[in-house]
Amino acid sequence: MQAVHQEDRLTRLEEENYFLQAKLEELNQALVFQQKQLDALEASLLKVSTILEQMRCQQDMREDDLKANERPPHYDSW
Repeated sequence: MQAVHQEDRLTRLEEENYFLQAKLEELNQALVFQQKQLDALEASLLKVSTILEQMRCQQDMREDDLKANERPPHYDSW
């Protein structure tokens, strides 16, 4: 009787171990997929940040050009 009980217990533990290993592998794959998504998002964010910085520099240059070509206020009083 004791041997049957221990055998049933061992079988249950082996089944539980199998399912836990399967779940661990599933979670690991999900984590790998999420890391790939994060890497892609970081690369995209870096590109967008670079483009935005370039646009800001261009805007600053345009504003500087406009200020350089502006007539001083005292010219309008003549």
